[in-house]
Amino acid sequence: MLNLRQLEILRAVMRLRTTVGAAREIGMSQPSVSNAIKNMESHLGFRLFHRVNNRLIPTEEATSLFLDSEPLFLMFQGIRQKAGDLRTSRIGRVRLTTTAELSESLVPAILRRFVPHHPGVAISIETRPMIEMLDALEAGITHLGLVMEPDPRPGIETRPLRQFDMACVLPKGSPLVALPFVTPQDLQDITLIAAPAGSRVHNLVADAFRRAKQPFAPSIEVRFMNTGVSLVEQGIGATVVDPLTAAAGAAERIAIRPFRPAIPITVHAALARDKPPSRLVQSFLRHAGEAVREAFPEVPA
Repeated sequence: MLNLRQLEILRAVMRLRTTVGAAREIGMSQPSVSNAIKNMESHLGFRLFHRVNNRLIPTEEATSLFLDSEPLFLMFQGIRQKAGDLRTSRIGRVRLTTTAELSESLVPAILRRFVPHHPGVAISIETRPMIEMLDALEAGITHLGLVMEPDPRPGIETRPLRQFDMACVLPKGSPLVALPFVTPQDLQDITLIAAPAGSRVHNLVADAFRRAKQPFAPSIEVRFMNTGVSLVEQGIGATVVDPLTAAAGAAERIAIRPFRPAIPITVHAALARDKPPSRLVQSFLRHAGEAVREAFPEVPA
């Protein structure tokens, strides 16, 4: 019975017809290759090569072994390639769950970076409300999530990717576009579009209005803030959102202005606390951080 290493030596000598060339190809010394051939012949009970003018000519038995080993070595090479791919994260699967806003704004920017580096990786993307996303992480259904201001949970680890100040999105023709920044007072006569009451984004904006001593009374509430930006595109009103969602709007229809008082908001990656991230997930997180920094280089880390 021959092992894989012995078959590898046999095949190298068959191709190159010298122990020196075989040794160089497979990273062994010439004496080690010669001894391996002698040991194989002794174990098998027949000769593998005839020496003719310093060349090794395979016997019929060696040729038969060589041909029969071909399928085995193709399989072995495939396994070795897969192991290398796993080491360099070129194959595998990433299951990502994200909220609707980030699926339109941040996720495409991340994938533009991630996919060329991991061409063999299968990626599945689900868009869910934040609570369902966190449930999926805890249940092990998804590998990681992307979310803004997630609700804290003991089983979820959150890693901040970037903090921004929220911005005001206005119809292109609004007179407020001429202002250097927009305040709650500026919006008092404007149809205001906001996240649902009780949501973390709603509460952040409401707190800014309270700090400005201005009533917060949105006329339209939307579950996903990218829907709010779409309404602004139609000239229906104004909204205060994170700059990623704002930037995903149609530039020819909207204008984006800073909002004061400042409302900091942070984009987080969310992971199950009891499941260490794989190499692929770690790579995805690196690309996510790079994508956000590229989109908003002026924001301090």
